[in-house]
Formats: sequence, structure tokens, C-alpha cells
Amino acid sequence: MCATKEPRKPNPVLKANFLSKWFFIWSREILRKGHGKSIDPKDLYAHIPSLDSAEVSHSLLGYWERELKRSQPNVLHMIFKAYGTSFVPICILYSLLEISLHTMQPLLLGKFVSFFSESNTNESMEAAYLYATGVVLCSLIKALCYHPFMFYLFELGARIRLACAGLVYRKCLRVSVAADNSGMSGYAIAIMATDLPQFNETFYYFHELWKGPLEGLIFGYIIYQVIDWPALVGIATIILFIPLQVWAAKATARFKRLSAEYGDERVKLMNEIISAMQVIKMYAWEKSFGKLIARVRKKEIGAIRGSMYVYAALQCTDMISKLSLFLCLVAYVFTGDVVTAQKVFIVSSYYDHLNQSLLHLWPMAINSWAETHVVARRLLDFLLQQEDPADGGVANFNDVDDDLQHGNYFGRMHNPRAMRKSVTLHELTASWDQPGQEKRQRHIENISFQVEEQQFVGIVGTVGSGKSTLLAALLGELDIISGSVELNGVISYAPQEPWLNRCTLRENIIFMEPYDDQRYKDVLRVCLLDKDIDQLPHGDATIVGESGASLSGGQKARVSLARAVYRKADIYLLDDPLSAVDTHVGRLLLQRCLNEFLSDKIRILVTHCVSLLRNADHMVLMESGRATIQGRYESLKKLIHFRMSVANESEVARLRAVRADSIFEEEQQHQGSVKLSSYKQYYAVLGLPFVVCLIFFLFLLARGFEATMDISLSKWATWEETQPDETEPEIERREIRMRMVILYAVLIVSTLILYMVRTFGFFMMSLRISLRLHNSLFNGIIRASMQFFTLATSGRILNRFSSDILSIDITLPQAMMDSWEFFVNGLAVIVVASSANYWLLIPALIMISLLYLARRLYIGASRSLKRIEIISRSPIYSYTNTTFKGLTAIRALSATKRLESGFHNYQNEHTSAVYLHASINRAFAFWTDLICVVYILVVTFSFLVINRSFYSGDVGLAITQSMTLGIICQWGMRQTVELENQMTSVERVLEYVQIPPEPSYETEAAVNLPANWPSAGQLHFKDLRLRYGEHGHYVLKGLSFTIHPKEKVGIVGRTGAGKSSVVQAIFRLALNEGLIEIDGYDIAKLGLQDLRSRISIIPQDPVLFSGTLRYNLDPFEHQPDEELWQALDAVKLKTFVSALNGGLSYRLHDGGANFSMGQRQLICLARAILRHSTILIMDEATANVDPM
Repeated sequence: MCATKEPRKPNPVLKANFLSKWFFIWSREILRKGHGKSIDPKDLYAHIPSLDSAEVSHSLLGYWERELKRSQPNVLHMIFKAYGTSFVPICILYSLLEISLHTMQPLLLGKFVSFFSESNTNESMEAAYLYATGVVLCSLIKALCYHPFMFYLFELGARIRLACAGLVYRKCLRVSVAADNSGMSGYAIAIMATDLPQFNETFYYFHELWKGPLEGLIFGYIIYQVIDWPALVGIATIILFIPLQVWAAKATARFKRLSAEYGDERVKLMNEIISAMQVIKMYAWEKSFGKLIARVRKKEIGAIRGSMYVYAALQCTDMISKLSLFLCLVAYVFTGDVVTAQKVFIVSSYYDHLNQSLLHLWPMAINSWAETHVVARRLLDFLLQQEDPADGGVANFNDVDDDLQHGNYFGRMHNPRAMRKSVTLHELTASWDQPGQEKRQRHIENISFQVEEQQFVGIVGTVGSGKSTLLAALLGELDIISGSVELNGVISYAPQEPWLNRCTLRENIIFMEPYDDQRYKDVLRVCLLDKDIDQLPHGDATIVGESGASLSGGQKARVSLARAVYRKADIYLLDDPLSAVDTHVGRLLLQRCLNEFLSDKIRILVTHCVSLLRNADHMVLMESGRATIQGRYESLKKLIHFRMSVANESEVARLRAVRADSIFEEEQQHQGSVKLSSYKQYYAVLGLPFVVCLIFFLFLLARGFEATMDISLSKWATWEETQPDETEPEIERREIRMRMVILYAVLIVSTLILYMVRTFGFFMMSLRISLRLHNSLFNGIIRASMQFFTLATSGRILNRFSSDILSIDITLPQAMMDSWEFFVNGLAVIVVASSANYWLLIPALIMISLLYLARRLYIGASRSLKRIEIISRSPIYSYTNTTFKGLTAIRALSATKRLESGFHNYQNEHTSAVYLHASINRAFAFWTDLICVVYILVVTFSFLVINRSFYSGDVGLAITQSMTLGIICQWGMRQTVELENQMTSVERVLEYVQIPPEPSYETEAAVNLPANWPSAGQLHFKDLRLRYGEHGHYVLKGLSFTIHPKEKVGIVGRTGAGKSSVVQAIFRLALNEGLIEIDGYDIAKLGLQDLRSRISIIPQDPVLFSGTLRYNLDPFEHQPDEELWQALDAVKLKTFVSALNGGLSYRLHDGGANFSMGQRQLICLARAILRHSTILIMDEATANVDPM
């Protein structure tokens, strides 16, 4: 989050001239770099200014703010307002150009084919050359214009995606903590990962919305002019299938919405699982959560299956043009008209265009916009979530009026520039509930007190009494019902739950303040961090890991406190930062930090330890959201019935350098081409290798039937032209014609059946592989050791479960199918074209060789850039996920702008890779199109140059097939590269599938473990040594002791001494050496399920899940409600829960954010009680609850 990036070279496109941009010549340097070696992230250019995340987000923000003023805000309306003039005119111009080319080329082809007709008496050789030139020019002009146009649309879609992502992140920073933000982090990541990329697809097809119907009218009229009323038969056939496309668009939108919803739910659940992985392992919940994930994944796959089957059905509509042509020709010849090659290939070309336009591109555009409406709706729902009442935690300051000066102001007022520093609460009543909600609970009520400069105020109370809620109200996180809050001065804040970033220790402390060397050293000294830093191998440049993973609870609390203290503020709000440190360290922190270093500041401290407040100027006792008692320590200590416990622990603490030194591990980029083993592993997941071979054979067979159909049509047209009426009896001609009709009909039906079987079979195979790969990925993650989660960020893991799985679900099967079709279609086209003129084999082989060379030049750079693109997404997701964990601190420290800037930096890093990948993709397509145009030129003119006679049907067949081959080769070559690009997602998933797992989950039968083990609960440690990695240092060294049954044993020691490591050893979460026996059984010989499920643990950091309170107490419904209430009664929460709306059905926010930290720990205690274990382990379980 604090990472800095080296400056990059500017993108050469910025200095490229018009021709270099049009022909993509500027991209040759990056292609050259990628040829023969892998491109590294440092080789990327800087993002171009027009795709600067901050700029485009700021630009769209103005439109969004205006959109909010409308009665019904609409995301698409906003986008059209912002970008409509940028793409609508150019889309219209390009559509007119493409329609003109599609109209002229078949007519020119027909004229050219008629030159070779035996009945030709009108066309001269010069005219034939002109027609041939026209045919080639139509292909050339389209090739020259299509890819620059599509690249322009890519840039437009990228700007919209970046701008919307900026709005999403801005919303993340402003979303109300008071709102039911359950799953908001996963929701935001799902929108960025799977929804916003839809905008790139949408604008590729936008112009098809009107181009399809317009072409239908124009081409229908021309076909009618060529063959009269039989044209209506073929056109009617195409039109009859349009309702199918409409249905398909609606069905796809519905399936898209369902798959997105289930995908959100799955990613959200995975996010919670990753965050709570240690607790899940300690409770042996892996299988149970695996079932939850499998249930959601099954629903998601069901929705994806529906959309894939719709896609498969649409793929079979390729045959509609041939069916239309067949029906209209049958009607034409049986009315007595003569079929000529000229008419056949004119009509055939137009039907192909109509099929492509009306049954493919137009429905695709409709479907794309239907999906975009779903995306826009989801984006709108997110952007309309309730925001923080104080608009980012800091209310805008207006001139103080007389009412405010006299305490009559209603609401929250913050003046950071006030000369006289103070905090004033006047009859403050506030609620976490949203305004307008029925039965709003008053979480704090009628609180009044005033704090002046240099005063120290302590806030005490039992768990859930409203201490942290009071600080949240001061920070503007609650909605004020009545009364007022006035804060005069700059605020600094240390949250109860420390929020740290994945960056260096120094960057976490400095955060967004300017570096002051002397102040920095003083803060380290007063926060007792100076000696810790001296022991680190990299000093304060050591990466602390995501959420401070390398630090103990006490160390995280001190770093969080140091960040608050380093900020030059007037008002310091400290939410129990001393609870996670031992008592002696807490007293030292209080004396050096609060009483000395901050002595001239306003200090408001929430704490459970009343004895620490002996020197406080004022104390407030909170009970049930009310300030029941206020005064100085001496007058209150007799009224507060707390028992105080003080441990005699030493001051010196050290960071766990064994973890800190290895915590930062950059995600590795795979090198070179995707290995053949990855493809083998992908297909091996299916478990039925013969099925893959069978489906590929069906691809070959279907294309063979289609090629036979094309040849049959050519022969039919030639036969019709070469049969004079007077030499053949009418009956014989009818019989021959009928045989041809029957043959063509059989071929059409057979080909259509084969297409359906092979397409549906292919997608069934792909979805089965995808489902199994996801299951294997989950098993690999859930069975990984805790050391893996220390090294890997949540963003990396979520990237695989979101973007990579999405690619494997949808994009990879489509790219793989296109690659298979490229192989079989290319082979078939060459065979068909060569049957007309075997000399065409030579230019075909030359073209394929040139395309292969172009592919070799392109694929290295494309592969590397795709990998960088995927890797560069992970920090965006990690950044967003981490932001949600520290919203209150971010807003209190006025850091929203800083965080937004960091997000835009990560977006720009990703954009650098995305832009280059799209550039070389278009460059490759552009150049391969030009190669294919040259091939069309050679084929077309070869019939004029070669001095021999040709049948007109063969000429038309060869030229149309050469045009088809050009499309096939250009698209197919790109898709083979795209297949390899998408296979990188398989590589990344397989990488985590193959993570070394923990030891066996099940106990071997030879151990003969009793069903009631452990019955006594005796623990015996002998020479135990523990380390957190194979090459790590020993944290526990030769530990030996025995705990007898029913003994209550306390483990004490300084911060970082290894207390929690003993717990890690008992649960085998690290590498143990030596012996631990429980009731005489060596735990190293037990299965992890048996070991962990029979011991109860209350972890140091309370972990709760979004969902009901019942779900958090008993996730898998093993206990009746009566048992749950008894457990809550045992931890003194029964009365509190009974008062909640819904009781046990009350819903918790992410991480239990709507409960205090102490209440969360008590819920975890109740959860442990419900397990009825003989052994109960408590790891600082009461750090955040009052001594009573």
C-alpha cells in the first residue's frame, strides 16, 4: 500500500507519427523485447495520459455527482453523457464504411465469376481485372480500417473501466461503517474483477446494434433483385431465427446476473475464509467450509452452464446461412429458373453477411448490452450504498456562528484550524442504524462533557458499554440523532484493532505525514519500538506483511499507536491500544507517550484497566451507551467494581524476525511458453482422456461434412450452367437435380447435428474441468500450511479465485474452441480451394508460413504481458481488501486522498500492461489481415494470369474460400495466442493446487485413537523446538514441561517471547520438533482433524463471519438453540443478545464490525464452550474485556 515504483520510460506511441500509430509500427520495440526472452514488469512503459486512472476518475466523478441529482440515477446515462460524443459519431462513420464494402464486394465477385462462365459474351479481360481489383480493395480497405477502429474502442472502454473502478474505490473509502456492509469488500472486488471488464466488450459491438438491421434491409433488397421472390424464402429463414437470438440475449443476461451473484457470494466467502484461515484450521472446519464453497460453486456453475449452452446454440447458427441459401436455391430452380455460379456466389456472400450480421454480431451486441445493463445495475447498487455521515470522517468547516459558540449547534462540527483546542459533547445521542430505519437503536445517549487543551480523559466501562462507539461518534462514523459534537483541532486516532499495511515499518508509522527524523526517533522511543527495530535484519525497512502478519498482537498495537503519535495533531483519540501489551509495557507507554510526549495535547483514552488512569484529568464511566459517572480517578475508584490484575513483565520486546525477514515475497512470473504439461494437466482433470479425443474427432467430422457441402454446391452450380436444354431430357435433368438437392439436404442436416453434438459436448467437458479445477484449487488452499498464508497476500489468492477462475470458466473454453476450429477449418479450406486450383497450395503454404513467423514474433511478448497483467491485478484487490479493514483509521487520519492516490497508482501499473497487450494484439491482427489480403490478391488474380480455362463455380468457390481462410487464419492465429494467454490462468491455479499440504488429515487406523480422546487432558512437552519455516530460526528451543488433568496453567512472557507459538505447536500450525503428548498420544502421529477438532481455542484476534449470530456460534448447526443460549449466558451476553432485533438471527457485519472488540471475544468464548472440549486454550482471550 505504501510501495513506491521506479519511473518508467514514456510510451513510444506518444511520439509516434500518424502512420506509425495507424499501422501499429510503434509497438515493434516491445515485440522485439518479447521475442526470445520474457518481458519483466520493469520493461513496461508508463501509462499514457489519456488512461491515467486519477484523471479519468475525476472526470467521471463530475458526471456522477450530477447524475445523483436526478430522481433515478443511471450509470449508463452517466457514461453516455460523459463519453457519447467520443464514440457514437465514429461508430456511425465506420458502420457506413463497412456496410458499403459488404455491399460492393459480392457484386464485384459475381461480375468476376461471370467472366469464367461458358455463356459469357459481355465481360472483357480488362473488366475482369477491374472486378478482381475491386474485390481485393474491399478486403484491403476493411483490413486497414477495422483494427485502428477497434483499438480506439478499446481505449474508450479502458477509460470507462478505469473511471468506474475509481468511483468504486472512492465509494469504498466513504461507505458508512454504520451501514450493513456485510460482504462489501468481496462485492467491490467482484465488481472490479468480473463486472467492469464488460465495458471493453460492450463498445466493441456497440455499432452492431444498428448495423445489423440496416444490412438486413440492404442485402435483402439486393438478393431480391438477383433471384426475385425465392430470396424471400432464405430471408424469412434468417428472420425466423431472430426471436431465438432475442431469447438468447435475455437468457444470457439472466444467467450472467445469476452467475455474478453466486460468484460474488463465493468470492466473499473465500475472502472470509482466507482472513480466518488460522481459526478455521484450529477448529478443524476445513471440510465444513469446503461444503459451503462447493454448494455456492455448484449454483454458479449451473448459471454458467446455462449461458454456455446458449452460446453453444448460437455457435450452431453458422449453418443458418447455408440452410437459407439451400432453401432459396431449391425454390429458384424448381420454378424453372437457371442457377448460375454468378448468382450462387452473390447470394451466398450476402447470406453469409446476413448470417454474421443478424444472427451473430447483432445478437452479440444485444447480449453485450443486456449484460452491461446487469453490470450497470450492480455498479449503481454499490455506488448508492450509505456513506459515512461525516463525509469521509472530516466534516467541512464553515465559519463558526453564534449558535455554535453557545452550544446550540446540532450535529458534528470539526474545525481543524481552530486556535483554541477543545472537544465538546452536548447531550449527544447517536446511532449506528441508518436514518429512516424503523426502531433505530440509540447506541449512545445524552452524553455531555468537555475537554480542554492539555487534558487527559479516560473512558472506561464493561464490554459493549459504548466506549468505542463514543470514539466513533467523535470521528463522525455514527449518525447523530440529537445533540452536538464539536472538535477544535487536528485529530489523530489509534483504532482498537490495529490496521497495518503491507509495506515497511517506517512507512506504516510515517503513513502520510512528512518525514521528520528527530520526531520519528522520539516516537520510536516513547512507543518502545527502538530496540525492536535494532534487532531486525533490515531495520525499519523490514516489510511487516499484510495486516502486520509478521507482528504479535502487542507489537501491532504499538506500531498503530506510533502512527497516531507521529501525526502532528491536537486531539488524540486512542481506542484501547494498551490492551494487547503486558501491564508493565502498558504503564511505560502511558508514562512516556501520553503523560510526557503528548502532555500538551488533548488525549482521550479508552481502556479496561482503570489503574492506568490515576493521572487522568477526567474519567467517564460508560454503561449501556450512557455516561453514568464522570469525575477524577480518586472519586470514582470506589464506585467502579473492577478487579485489577497486574503482571510483572519485562519491558524489552522484539519483533518476530524469523517471520518478518521472509514475509515479503513477490509473486513469481512464469517464464517462457505455457508448458505442454499444463495442457496435459488441464485435460487430465477431466479423468476421461478418450472423451477429449472423441470431441476433437467430432470437430473434424463436422467440418468435413461442411466442406463436402461447399463442394457440392459449386458442382451443382457448374452443372446447371453447363447443361444445354436441348441435349439432356427434362426428366433426367430433374432426377439429377433432385439427387443434388437430396444430397445437399442430407449434408445440411448431418452437419447441423454434428455441430450441435460437438459444441455442446465441448462445453460440457470444459465446465466439468473448470468445476474440478476450482475444487482442486480450494483443496490446495485449505490444506496449505499457515506459513503459506504468511507469505501470500489475500489479493493473490482472491485473484485466482476471481479473475483466473472466471477465465477458466468462460474465456478459456471459447479460446480453445476457436483454436480447435482454426485447425480443422484451415485444413478444410485449403483442401476445398486446392480442389478448384491445385496451384493455390503454394500461396496457401507461403501465407501460413508468414502467419506462423508473425505469431512467433508476437506470442512471446503477448504471453509475458498477459502474465504481468494478471499479476498486476492482485495488488489492486489486496489494496481494496485492506482498505475496508481500516476505514475508520483512514478517515480519522484524513488519509482518503492518499489512499485514492495509491489505488490509482496500482491501477496505472495494471493499465501499462493491459495497454501494451491490447496494442500488440491489434498489431498482430492488423499485420496478419494484410498478409491474408495479399493471399486473396494472389488467388483472385491467379485465375486471370494462369492461361487455362476454369469453371466459374470453381473460381467462385476458391475466392470465397480464400476470403474465409483469411478470416480463419487471422482470427485463429490470435485465438491460439489467446488460448496460451488464458492457459496462464490454468498455470496459476495449478501452482496453488500443488502447494505442499499439511500432514495427513486423518489418523491412521494403527494408532487406535479412542473415540473420547482426550478424556483426561494431560499435556506433556519434551524438548519441543518450533520454527515457522524449513529454513527459519527456532522460536521455541528445547521446551519441556507437563500439564496435568484439570490444571489451569498460565503462560506468561514479554511481547514476542513465544507465548502464542506454544499454541501454534499444540495445533501443529508450524514445524514442530521434539515431542508433545496429549493423554499419552504423540500428536505428531494423529490426523489434524482428530487433533484440532477435540481441542478448543479462543484466539488472540477474535474472528467472526458475516452472517447471523447463530451461524457464528455454531456454523454447521450441531447444537440446539438451548445450548447456544446457555453458552451466551455463561459469557454474560444473554441479556444483550436477547435485546437484539432477531436475537440469535441478528446479522453481523464483516468481521463482526457492529460488535465491540470485547463482545467479539466473548462470542468466541461462547463458541469454544459449545465444543465441550477437555482442553481449552485461551490466547490473550480477555485482552479486550474488562477484568470483571
